[in-house]
Amino acid sequence: MTVRSEWEVRVDQTIGELAASTTTVGLYGSSHPRAVQAVQRLASQLDSLLGTESELAFVLLGEELFIQGRPFTRVSRHAASLIRRFRRRDIEHATFQLGLTLEEVGGFIGDLARTDDSPVKSRPHVQVGQVEISERELGGPDDATGGKQKHKLAAVRDRVTVIQECFADFALGRDLAAPDLGRVARALWIGLAEEPDPFRHFAPWEGEDRWPAVHAHNVAALSMGLARSSGIATALGLDLGVAALVHDLGKLLLPHEVMARELELAGDELELIFDHPRIGLAALLRNSQIPPLAAIVAYEHHLNYNGTGYPRLARPRRPHPAARLVTVADSFVVLFTARGGRGQLTREGTIIWLDEHSSTVLDPSWAGALREMLEQPPLPAQPPG
Repeated sequence: MTVRSEWEVRVDQTIGELAASTTTVGLYGSSHPRAVQAVQRLASQLDSLLGTESELAFVLLGEELFIQGRPFTRVSRHAASLIRRFRRRDIEHATFQLGLTLEEVGGFIGDLARTDDSPVKSRPHVQVGQVEISERELGGPDDATGGKQKHKLAAVRDRVTVIQECFADFALGRDLAAPDLGRVARALWIGLAEEPDPFRHFAPWEGEDRWPAVHAHNVAALSMGLARSSGIATALGLDLGVAALVHDLGKLLLPHEVMARELELAGDELELIFDHPRIGLAALLRNSQIPPLAAIVAYEHHLNYNGTGYPRLARPRRPHPAARLVTVADSFVVLFTARGGRGQLTREGTIIWLDEHSSTVLDPSWAGALREMLEQPPLPAQPPG
């Protein structure tokens, strides 16, 4: 058992107070007595730590939370919760400085607890933002000027490559790289803001080996496109994007030879496919950096709107709204952009299928929203790369 220093214990308590106060303010509002007390406790913790140091820097790099340059992801049981909150608000560093006031702490927590798109602001003694890394530090290929190019995820192929690498590592027994999948979801969300038509963000067929990544990418693009058109907030939209990316995660742990014949399976082998939602749920519950919504979607995306489907339930019930949305997107991607580069149905055939399965297999609201998209000017025969 590792013995922690007194300073590490105090920092761990501060991380816990940061997460707890944000939750309390989000639930009750900043003026509620419970919220006021939570902010006061946090301010007291920060004041105690700043009594011996001029500033306290929280920095998020990859999957690690560093405080004063020391890693705390595995040291603190509260770190995972704070990491999720920082990532949701696109914060990579927050530095608290000597002279910090209660009002500044309250303002920072109030911003952090918001669910809209407004940024978390810096204050005189609270500096918030992203870690600036030079292009040369990123080590990308040389550009025409001799400098290094920053790796971006604007291109479809780049996003699919990141997903493919995350999936390949996971299949080999490594931890799922949740931050990288979060970057893909954010890139898609930004792209949809510029071009709302989700079909124009689809990845084309790239071969059998990359099919799981292409499928995940296209399900996420359509899920987020439908969600964005309904007015969903950014924070929830990003969680939904990650959920859509990992909805079929359980399949990565099934035998490769079985998955290669997925559309032809029958009998006992088909039972393996029926179990992949449970396998995915178990894997995601072990990863503290994955939003809880992703575990729900992974488990329920094959439950039908009327409560049938699988995993088989003792009492049929309607699945979670996010799972119902991903089910619609997943069905479309399988039907229209299936293996081999050709879908099983035409655009018109897909519309008929949606109508036939609405209110039974599919949520009628999301099926209707997708139908409206499909009735717009024709989809490209092959999604652009």
